[in-house]
Amino acid sequence: MSLKKNILSNYAGTLISTVLSFWVVPFYIKWLGPEAYGLVGIASLVQGWVMLLNAGLAPVVGRQAARAHGGAADWNETGRLFRTIDWLMAGLSLLVFLGIVFTGPWLANNWLEKTHLETKTVSTSLTLLILMTLTRLLSSVSRGVIANMEAQLWLNANLAFFNALRFAASLPIVYTWRNIEVLFSWWAIIAFIEYFSIQRKINKLIPISIPLFTFDHVELKKHGHIIASLTFTSTVWILLTQLDKLILSGILSLEKYGHYSIAILLASGILILAQPVSQAFQPRMTKAFSQGGTKLITEELILCTQLLVLLIAPIGAVLFAMPESVVYIWTGDYAVSTNVANVLRGYVIGNTLIAIGGLLYLMQLAIGNIKWHLRGNLIFAMILIPTVPWVAKQYGAEGAGWLWAGINLFLFLGWNSFLLSKLAPAIRARWLWRDTLTPLATAFFSAWLVTKFIQPEHPNRLYLFALALLVMLTSTLALLVTTPEIRQRVKYKIFSY
Repeated sequence: MSLKKNILSNYAGTLISTVLSFWVVPFYIKWLGPEAYGLVGIASLVQGWVMLLNAGLAPVVGRQAARAHGGAADWNETGRLFRTIDWLMAGLSLLVFLGIVFTGPWLANNWLEKTHLETKTVSTSLTLLILMTLTRLLSSVSRGVIANMEAQLWLNANLAFFNALRFAASLPIVYTWRNIEVLFSWWAIIAFIEYFSIQRKINKLIPISIPLFTFDHVELKKHGHIIASLTFTSTVWILLTQLDKLILSGILSLEKYGHYSIAILLASGILILAQPVSQAFQPRMTKAFSQGGTKLITEELILCTQLLVLLIAPIGAVLFAMPESVVYIWTGDYAVSTNVANVLRGYVIGNTLIAIGGLLYLMQLAIGNIKWHLRGNLIFAMILIPTVPWVAKQYGAEGAGWLWAGINLFLFLGWNSFLLSKLAPAIRARWLWRDTLTPLATAFFSAWLVTKFIQPEHPNRLYLFALALLVMLTSTLALLVTTPEIRQRVKYKIFSY
């Protein structure tokens, strides 16, 4: 029941937040213009790079909170570790903010290709973006503690509330002022209020009192090895996932980068949909390994994988089979939908594989040994870093998308197979083929087949929406037909009530 409650609350929070963030995009484009919306795309890029500061810290604090919550660790030590990392993050954030304040005008003139926006507007926007992102970064550490203490219902209610303020409440502001700086100022204010609400909640949850000014270098040193490993692997990972966006931000105009950002946002929906399931299973995997070792944690892995495939494969299949129609349903703009569709397919395939493969990282984190994750990221880096600049410059955003798909498929087949031979050899073949690739391929192929018989080119958005639902239903049924174990789980859930 706890797992069900957490997954449902995670999906409710994610659904509300995702709908809100997607809903405002057509209005932002209309009222701010494509070039100004390109700065919103830059916001995602900046957030990805700033999250490097959090790469090795939040997962360690979250894991320690899960262990303390389950009785396997001391709360006094956990509390001191949490407060120490909080202050460390605050110091690093201050340094980054000061750096952007002094370099903002140079970045506005030399990094971004603008036509109508003034340098001062771009520079001020970058400063506000960093301020907002750093504040949300500080919140992310505390959110990880709350999630691992399984207070996920409150966490998602909080997330939905502040995203409603961040996005829905911004529409009258944007409509009135039509100014990107005003929008980013609003986001920064909401980020500050959100941070203090999370701090108040975490002080109530932790069963001990932690002095505000606590910095325990002994606790930091105790977890130093795993923090360093996670920081390095996450740094490599963020470099890999953001490298194409960084390169394209210097190649494309802000207007074209705005279109590219829409494709990235849609493709990220796959990862967003995967997060609630992963978040609900992460503390369960930690407890499973503590209580039953490899046997129990592999059972959790299989259950999580089957549930995740069932949830994200049909969505990915629709985005892959009819990308232009999906973008037109969303924005109502033919020009935008044409520009975005060519980029979308490759990123959808790559992100789907990442969402599923990421479960093996959760397994390693629960075990407390991420050396294989580190090595996998290094292999990924050696392939991607030399190829992305050349492909992006030669073939633009569309080429970068297909490169992303190809490399992720290659690594999913090769590296994940090797990884499971080390972590759980007994389930290697069944996890790779029966639980993941077969249902994914079936869902994507069946969706593509439907669009070949029923052409999605139609000016009516309601018709296209109905067709998208049909494609999603078809791919879901095809997935269930070809995967008996997932079908049995669904059948049991339906008829057990």
